[in-house]
Amino acid sequence: MANLQLPPGELVLCLVGGGQDGAHLAEAFAQAELPPNTNGVILTGPFMPAEVRQNLHNVAAKQPRLKVLEFIAEPTLLLNQAERVIAMGGYNTTCEVLSFEKRALIIPRVQPRREQLVRAERLADLGLIDLLHPDRVNPRTLTEWLAQDGVAPRIRDSVDLNGLARLPQLLEEALTTTHYSLQNAS
Repeated sequence: MANLQLPPGELVLCLVGGGQDGAHLAEAFAQAELPPNTNGVILTGPFMPAEVRQNLHNVAAKQPRLKVLEFIAEPTLLLNQAERVIAMGGYNTTCEVLSFEKRALIIPRVQPRREQLVRAERLADLGLIDLLHPDRVNPRTLTEWLAQDGVAPRIRDSVDLNGLARLPQLLEEALTTTHYSLQNAS
């Protein structure tokens, strides 16, 4: 974290995907109270409006434990360092959070489609993430979540993350079942 020029301490990462609809979450995170000896980093994404990014930078300038980054080539390096993650519920972000087995609060998009909400509800039911409806996002709810004790889930005990390695086996099983026919392939 030396390259981020943050004081020593744990890292909480706020991810808003591309940023086009993550302004409300980023602003709430910037105003949330971080636990003692905790640093916060907001990754805004390239599509967050310039005015919102500037406001976030202004808030962070007054808080030595808060940094705002607009883009980094490899965000998984930050994710690997993070103790906790607060993020929108996009597919890629959610998969990365799961693969790194991070304690996460996911705020799914609910409009125009409910895909993120359905995924987040199922993962919350499995105890793999915490879920917060976007209508409830505010500095207080984020502060309360950050203040909770908890450990990162053991994702690999519940979810098979080796889909690519298992794909040939799954394809072979699909092709050799008695229900398969050439008609089904077309």
